[in-house]
This record gives sequence, C-alpha cells and structure tokens, in this order.
Amino acid sequence: MSEIEAINDMLSLISESPVASLEEASRVADAQTAMQLLRRESRTVQTHGWDWNTEHDLVLSPDMDGNIILPKNTIKVDPTDGDIDCVNRGGRLWDRTNKTFNIGKPISLTITFVLPFEELPETARRYISMAAGRKFENRMIGDGNSHQINELDVLKAWSILLQEECDNSESNVVRQSTTVRRIAHGRFR
Repeated sequence: MSEIEAINDMLSLISESPVASLEEASRVADAQTAMQLLRRESRTVQTHGWDWNTEHDLVLSPDMDGNIILPKNTIKVDPTDGDIDCVNRGGRLWDRTNKTFNIGKPISLTITFVLPFEELPETARRYISMAAGRKFENRMIGDGNSHQINELDVLKAWSILLQEECDNSESNVVRQSTTVRRIAHGRFR
C-alpha cells in the first residue's frame, strides 16, 4: 500500500473521488485532510519505537564544535551506555549531567526514526491507514454507527502489527528497556 493508495482509501470512506498524486492531494481539501491525518497517525505509531524503525548501537561522532547532530528523522534517542545521560534537544544531543551540547566524543545510541510511509512494513501501513481512516470518518461524517471502518477493524489491524513485532524482534526486557538499564546503572530518577 502506498501513501496515495491509503489517502484514496480514506477518501472512498466519504464517497469522494480519488486523487492521482500527493501533489494533487495537497490541493484538494478533503484529500489534504486525509493526508494530514495519515501522516500524523504514522508519526504517532512510529513514536512507539518498533523493531523496524529503531537502530541499536549506532555510533555518532561529534562535529568540529563537539556537538553530536542527530539525523533529521530522529524521534527518540537513548545512549546505550547506562552511565551517559543524554537526550535530543533541537536535533542535537544534550548532556544532562554536564548541562552542555559539547559531548566531545563518539556516543553509541539507540535511535528511533520516523520513516516514510512506503518504507514501513505492510502491517504498519495497514494499521496506520485504518486508524487514520477511522479518525477521518469521524471528522468528516461524525461519530456514529454508519462507519465503514469500525473499532474492531482497527483493533484487529493493531493486533496483527503487534504479533508481527513479537515475531520479528528479539525482545529482551533487561537489554532493551531504558528503565531497566537506568536502574541497573543507578541512574533512575
């Protein structure tokens, strides 16, 4: 499913004509609303951090000023070394312990990225389009029982997405939990 297909599926929910391109969608009021809701839902879902949009042990080096500039599509960042307390501030890594952007050395990070719609797994695209479609229907025709996408459809798509995540990831609560790592290193606040 492409982004334009998802937008056209959403438009069909309110009996609107499909659009041929994202450029056209940005000029047609209902299509623009559908596109905004789809992109917002995509970002919200990706913020959870999934196996498919999270990189572990990614080493970033500082620039000439000692700053570590994060990739533009970073939505979450966590140092893999439990003794380092850094966060994303304005696209740069901020050292909370020393109160500075000047990190001065390479840092190994776990970074969650927001990816373009077409780069997401099909199960994620399906869930995002259904959840956004449900919100689109509510916005355009009101909250009622005459929806083409009901809450159960959205929950089924969510369940399939979660099942795929469990199947594909090698989750380990001790190794991959920020909270558990911080407790183990005495940094939990």
